Amino acid sequence: MEKQTQQNQELTKANSEPSLTITSKEAEEYCAYKRQKKISEITSAVSRASFALGDNEDAHRACERAVKLRLAAVKMPPSRLLRNGDIFLRSGVPVDCIVGGTGETLPKVKACEARAVRRLRAQELTVVVTPSLIANCRYAEIKKELRRVCRAAGKTTVKVWVNNTFSHTTLTRVARIACEVGAKYFSVPYFVGCESLRMDLTGGCQLEVSGVDDLETFQRLTLAGVGRIVSERISEINAEWLKEAEKITFPAKKATPVKEAQEKEPSKQEVKEEKKPVLPTPPISEPLPTVSPRATLLLPPSTPSALQEKKTPNPETDYRCRLEGSELKFL
Repeated sequence: MEKQTQQNQELTKANSEPSLTITSKEAEEYCAYKRQKKISEITSAVSRASFALGDNEDAHRACERAVKLRLAAVKMPPSRLLRNGDIFLRSGVPVDCIVGGTGETLPKVKACEARAVRRLRAQELTVVVTPSLIANCRYAEIKKELRRVCRAAGKTTVKVWVNNTFSHTTLTRVARIACEVGAKYFSVPYFVGCESLRMDLTGGCQLEVSGVDDLETFQRLTLAGVGRIVSERISEINAEWLKEAEKITFPAKKATPVKEAQEKEPSKQEVKEEKKPVLPTPPISEPLPTVSPRATLLLPPSTPSALQEKKTPNPETDYRCRLEGSELKFL
């Protein structure tokens, strides 16, 4: 029984007094784990991004950058897809082709471009909505145009692109039309509060934001749940983000020993004694005079009326006596 009590006391002591210091090796392992976790989060976020192929940019260099960063897609016009599409297809990089030019083309032309892009084995297709139809609130014609393009695209992923010069209410209306026709992405250039459009998308449609140039905006849109981010500076953003992961270090804190902490902390009994209120001492009252048993016989009844009023003596009830020797004599 005593051994079991000692073991319980040792276990309680071990649990109540944890070690507050770690070795340098453990601190380095912790930092390495945190860095690896941060790098995996960065890689996952960057893999959902894409960039647009410039007019004078080398397709081979752009393909190497996309493979290195494991990007989701590379945007390009149909003419560049016809010339350099094989470079990206052989490397396994998805191609996002832009259909409709500035948007002011006929729905028949947009559908024809969508069929041509599908034959060139593009995985994604971005259709530009006609700005004049949006400005005149001709939403029925916009819906008809997008449905025609979606039918021509077949199984190719369709994105609906709208300029951010329109009001938020107009963008919300077009976003709902994009969800109704079966588009996978609703794409807009970046503006303050653009992530709120994500709340109006239904049916598996996601938000795509283009024109992101700094790390802070990229991180904020990623945390907001934006499905795709298009940035021309994706390599610089990735490098700057990785530098933050390399700066992770173990927080240096001076740990006080347990015994010193216990000595500094007052005990529970001391705290209770300090919190006890000091009661005032009662005033010392004068002692009452003692009355002998013989004198009590001579006292009148102890009622208030008897003390205040003087009654006439009654011979039948009022009498006095005294003790003489061993005999009691009545007066």
